[in-house]
Amino acid sequence: MRLTSTVVASLLPALSFGSPLEIFRAEKRQATSPYVFTGATGGVQPRLEIRDLQKTGEMWNLYLLAMTDFQAMDQSKVDSWFQIAGIHGMPWQDWDGVSGGSGEGQNTLGYCTHNQLLFATWHRPYLMLFEQQLQKVATNIAGKFPTSTRAKYQDAASKLRMPYWDWAKALPTSQPVVPTALSDEKVQVTKPDGTVGQIDNPLFDYNFHPLDHSQINGTGCPPGRGDIGSPDVCNNFNHTIRASFTFNDNAGLDSKLRDILSSLRSTLYKILSQYQAFDHFANNGQCGPIGGGLSNNLEQLHGNIHLKNYPGHMSPAAVTAFDPMFWMHHANVDRQLALFQALYPDTYMESCNADTPTWTILAGDPLDASSPLKPFHKNSAGAFWTSADVRNISKLSYTYPELVGSPSNATLVASIKKQYSGPADVPVSASKHRRQDAGPTTKELYLAQVTYPVYGLDNEVGGSSPYEVSVFVGDVPNDPKDWIKTSAGSVGAIGGMIQNDQISTGSIDLSDALKKAISSGATTEEKAVEYLKANLHYRLGLGDFEISKDNVHGISMKLVSTKVEIAQSDDVFDRWVGGFIEHGEVGA
Repeated sequence: MRLTSTVVASLLPALSFGSPLEIFRAEKRQATSPYVFTGATGGVQPRLEIRDLQKTGEMWNLYLLAMTDFQAMDQSKVDSWFQIAGIHGMPWQDWDGVSGGSGEGQNTLGYCTHNQLLFATWHRPYLMLFEQQLQKVATNIAGKFPTSTRAKYQDAASKLRMPYWDWAKALPTSQPVVPTALSDEKVQVTKPDGTVGQIDNPLFDYNFHPLDHSQINGTGCPPGRGDIGSPDVCNNFNHTIRASFTFNDNAGLDSKLRDILSSLRSTLYKILSQYQAFDHFANNGQCGPIGGGLSNNLEQLHGNIHLKNYPGHMSPAAVTAFDPMFWMHHANVDRQLALFQALYPDTYMESCNADTPTWTILAGDPLDASSPLKPFHKNSAGAFWTSADVRNISKLSYTYPELVGSPSNATLVASIKKQYSGPADVPVSASKHRRQDAGPTTKELYLAQVTYPVYGLDNEVGGSSPYEVSVFVGDVPNDPKDWIKTSAGSVGAIGGMIQNDQISTGSIDLSDALKKAISSGATTEEKAVEYLKANLHYRLGLGDFEISKDNVHGISMKLVSTKVEIAQSDDVFDRWVGGFIEHGEVGA
């Protein structure tokens, strides 16, 4: 844990959580010509998984040096780490001269498009902006190396792309889910002058310099019900922290992610292997047709990583982008989007009204692929990037390892099955047991389908607090600290300075829990429905805290099932056949 982490609370200006609308709009961060970006240069290069980037020698060294210099930039510069991260939420001010709206509550919202149609595609140019600046800094550093190594570093800079963190990767239990690249406090680098030594790891945290409470404050981390809420994270820490009220608890975060790794993999595999319309797959808005019992989506899945970081900076949307982890997390989400697009190229964004407002979008505004992704300018005339512009990543100077060489659909299916359909603790390089010819060709799949209000937990200061709905088969532990190890899975809401009646639905796979019950003799396959209806329960909570069900209205859970036709080939996905059967509402 790095010291010098807090500032004296008595020196802070008084902040009123009851009056968030009184926070003034700071001066514009850019007031002249548009800040235009087109992404990295050097042709189409793959973004690498962070653990693979570590193995690249000069490129990894350059990446660490560039991230260090990027974070050290003057916070007032429009392309500094502080300003680019601030686009997502706080500070509540314009970026690049793109003015916010005057609707109710818009002055305590960022530009980010959560829980609406543009979620996945808005983050694509956002990552491009970050990646272009990262490469710009790296190129400058590469030019400072001596002539004997300069060409290697300049080549590395040309090929450098931001890495992604595959938090659903199969790993032996001896390897952490949170990579050491993110959790080590120090890293060794070689500087341009030839000096070899350790520096503060720029992936461990971001240090505000300074922490200005007119820009970063508790209105971005409002208090919630009881202990749920984390205003101190925004007020008192001059560097980002993870999964703790007091320090960067990477070990605690790793333990939580290990506990839900099987669930993460199961959900990811389902949303990639079973077709959905793009508008339902890519976001948590009420857009696109819902595919029967398959009610999960990419945005909902990605929210698990933010929620498990509670109460650290990665949890509140207002300050999440300051943590270096955010950028590797969202590069992975973009990768998952790109894999879906490659699997199902004929579906793309249609139209849907905005469920959730932003700095520039009002609830109810019509959105489609031509809607401007503000505040991101693509040319000096002031035009904005659109979802249509960013549909094809090969035109954006990057790709992902699975997509290099434009593989056939069958090859891509085989790659995804190999990576995500097996056990969470068996690396993909290990041999797997193949299905015997005499084995079953179909199986029954049972899901707990949870419907919940996205902004349903009132934080009592005009917005909503984050919360999770954890699903259990059988007894529920009394201590919420034990829930993560015993639940079948969870769905959650990240909250924000918003209150509306938007709902979402997520499905929890009950296969593992049912398998354990059958193995223990508690039930049989023939009596699965009866057993699950009698033993399914849910609880509300966040972190180590329980939330009373009385505080969130409109939650319901039902049991559904379908038949799965097991694929007979490694390059074909299993198929859900025969539609879904609903077995009624369950849970207590």
